[in-house]
Amino acid sequence: MWLRIKNWCSLNKFLVALLILSAFLLFYRISYRTFWGDEMAVLDYLKESPREFLVNYWNKPDNHPPLYYFLVVLVSKILPWNEFMVRFVSAVSGLATVYLVYIFSFRVSGQKKLALLAGLFTAVSSYFVLISQMARYHSLAALFSLLTFYFFYQLFVEGYSKRAWYLFLVSLVATGYTDYPHCFYVVVIVNTFYLYSLIKRKASVSFLKWVGGQLAAVVLLSPLAWMIYNRIAVQGDGGWDKINLLANSWVHIVMAIFFHIYSFLFGENVFPWNYFFFLSGVAVLLGVLFGFIYGLRKKSWTSSQLFVVALSVFTVVLNTFFMNMANPRYNFIVYPKFGFVAFPLWVMVFVLCLSKLPDKIRIALFSLWAVVAIFGLYNFYQATNYLNPSYFRTFESFEYIRDHAKEGEYFAISPHAGPGFFEFYKGKYFNSLKTADWKQIPILEKQARLWYFSAGSEGAETTFDPSMVVPEGYKILEQFDSVPLDPTFKKVKEKVLGRPGYTYKYSLFLLEKI
Repeated sequence: MWLRIKNWCSLNKFLVALLILSAFLLFYRISYRTFWGDEMAVLDYLKESPREFLVNYWNKPDNHPPLYYFLVVLVSKILPWNEFMVRFVSAVSGLATVYLVYIFSFRVSGQKKLALLAGLFTAVSSYFVLISQMARYHSLAALFSLLTFYFFYQLFVEGYSKRAWYLFLVSLVATGYTDYPHCFYVVVIVNTFYLYSLIKRKASVSFLKWVGGQLAAVVLLSPLAWMIYNRIAVQGDGGWDKINLLANSWVHIVMAIFFHIYSFLFGENVFPWNYFFFLSGVAVLLGVLFGFIYGLRKKSWTSSQLFVVALSVFTVVLNTFFMNMANPRYNFIVYPKFGFVAFPLWVMVFVLCLSKLPDKIRIALFSLWAVVAIFGLYNFYQATNYLNPSYFRTFESFEYIRDHAKEGEYFAISPHAGPGFFEFYKGKYFNSLKTADWKQIPILEKQARLWYFSAGSEGAETTFDPSMVVPEGYKILEQFDSVPLDPTFKKVKEKVLGRPGYTYKYSLFLLEKI
């Protein structure tokens, strides 16, 4: 066995080097940033056994499917409790995605060089590393969705094989148990392509077999219907009443589509006023466009390559319209992570488009792309130059509590610091504090001291000044602000929104009951 592994590594030394690089980037500084709001959800499940989790989740599900949470709970029984453990599933999913991009690209292009480039530019993207280091389901959902597309590609383009058929169905079901939107996108896209092949009389899978497979997937995914019903009707999840079938304005929709492409190339850590790097990225995007057109003129696009182009476009369009309708309260800068499978597809398309250009131009554009990626990675690991400050909180405020808190003071349980969050960090930072939830905060004794986390927001709940959310009946004794916005970005946001914006994303207050 070891000899076979050694021989495989020898034959695929560049791929091995790529995977080592990707693993390093994915795990480097994975514990440098603390958990932001949505990441905290998984912390509430860590003390449960896998069996307890399944029972409790069935009775009270989250608004996401359980597979990601279940895998993190399993890992929590093996690895020490820290940020590395919580983010391990996402990072490993990212590493698997890099490998899948390589084999998918090689299958589509037939060229190892292009496959390695696609894998490389996936691995070195600061946006890819950000999402793959996040304690959320996005990375796992992208992996299973891309696997589904990969096996569907084999069925749709290369012809039927029993192995591809069953792995396609398994991947589809796994996607459903990881994320509802990704499952919706995959189901819509593969069925659209299948119907197209059926009309053209080129379907490699018979209609009855296809319908039978889809019905089998529906049966296997049927428990999710109860979870969705429980979440909406039993628990009364208020987010569902914000659905808007008319979506937002067309300007918002078009901007959201373009922002997907911006994120996939520049990530969260390159601003338009980082002129050299931004213009370098624009040159790459223009090269991608010209490469696509040039390839059409030269008739160098194969049907398999155009299939991947179509996948990349459809996923972004579907994600944009779905988010506009299902979550119109969200700003479009967060859309790309909800359709994260589009990222590796677009990287594959970028590489294919640039490969159509003459050699010197192609090399120059790949070099510029690498420069943009390295600049983005540098800023990402330094937690600077960010578009969405939610993701870039480090531990200064925690250390402030550790160094200043006194025995007998309280820690406020709030949407920005839940019970799982407190328990996870209690031993290291909050050991001297008692908790107080929303019911207890108004009735604490006079002169009681309360540590309270707040966050700036410009979404559905607008908070320009963090002190706006300080509980009534309390005065502020101390305030510690962290994660400042880039001043230029703040001015741009205020001009676009036509209203003031927050200066710091996060604030910590020491309050005293009046």
